[in-house]
Amino acid sequence: MPEGEIFIEKRRHKRVEKKLKVFYKILNKDEIENEVNVKQVVESSDISISGIQLLCGEKIEIEQIVRLDIIIEEHQEPLTTFAEVRWTKFDDKIHKFRVGMEFLVIKEEHINIIKNLTGE
Repeated sequence: MPEGEIFIEKRRHKRVEKKLKVFYKILNKDEIENEVNVKQVVESSDISISGIQLLCGEKIEIEQIVRLDIIIEEHQEPLTTFAEVRWTKFDDKIHKFRVGMEFLVIKEEHINIIKNLTGE
């Protein structure tokens, strides 16, 4: 039997490719209270009710805490939440970092909005 890698899907929720405008701010221990970092604007690659993948020009370290303001055109207010970076990988095709984030805190109202996007 040939050797190879076995891929096991670990996602718990349906994920959909969705290009959304996202403002993010990297937080460190001092900045969690003061929020002194400048917000960066990027685009998402996909989203689910448990997380989001961003396409970033800079590398964001694993386990970094990030504040996100996700813009969904159908809604006036952005979906504001905090997330933890779970993985990061440079994509040679688009010359950006793909950054996988897991939501830490998310409002029930925002979960419902994302469910509408994903069809979950």
